[in-house]
Amino acid sequence: MGYLKNRAAVLQYQNISEDKTNFLDTWIHYKCFEEQLDYFSRNNIPIIPLCDVDAYIRGNLHVEKQSFSLTFDTGFIELYTLCYPLLKKYGYPATFFIRPDTVGKIEDINGRRVQYMNWNHIRKLAENGMTIGILGGRGRMVSDTLLEEIEEEIKEFKPKFEEELGEKIVYYCVSDGVPTKQMINLFKQEGFNAVFCQSPTEQKTHSYAVGRIQIDDNDLNILVIKTSMAYVFFKDSRYWKYLRQYRLDKFIHCASNIMNRLKGKEIC
Repeated sequence: MGYLKNRAAVLQYQNISEDKTNFLDTWIHYKCFEEQLDYFSRNNIPIIPLCDVDAYIRGNLHVEKQSFSLTFDTGFIELYTLCYPLLKKYGYPATFFIRPDTVGKIEDINGRRVQYMNWNHIRKLAENGMTIGILGGRGRMVSDTLLEEIEEEIKEFKPKFEEELGEKIVYYCVSDGVPTKQMINLFKQEGFNAVFCQSPTEQKTHSYAVGRIQIDDNDLNILVIKTSMAYVFFKDSRYWKYLRQYRLDKFIHCASNIMNRLKGKEIC
């Protein structure tokens, strides 16, 4: 798989937070998130809707330069209160993959009280041009989820989503892993146009196994690296495991920390 196949790539966020000292490792501080959006804006990096990525992968859309689509998983309330206003400020489209069994709930995660968006929040996002999809498998790896469980979940919740939002739900995502052939057949049967995974998929990109680049670091240098041509080129290739084996990611973080110290920059 070559670079051109990834000219429209997908970034995966978990949540945006306003708490510097007590948020989960995969959450991004809202000031750092705005710094990232500003980086895209200043460098004229196209941020495109997920439907354009879908069309590009299918060969129905030509993309002139490296572009990215923004996706946010699960449906934490901060995605409405903190993330959505910043997306509006910069005029960027995004997709929110909602975990169906958490809508409107409050629960404890690692000793922290977390709240999820309710249907009013989700409808507001959809009404204002944001794409809504389903995060399936109740947050588990797709390889740990039975086909029957996925089918039951889809049949229970997809009609509910479509009734609440008044539109078809055509995008599905999994927290990790790659769908099996049987799962892909199910997704096609149930009317999903594409399935988005967490990178690396270590296989050629196709509509029902689209690897995403996880953005889980407040350091802008890491975002710059993860949106570089070289990183995007290798993200789904079979060579990725060797890059991880030699701990390239740790080297990148160490190099970035040194750069920030030399510049006297404080990370958010």
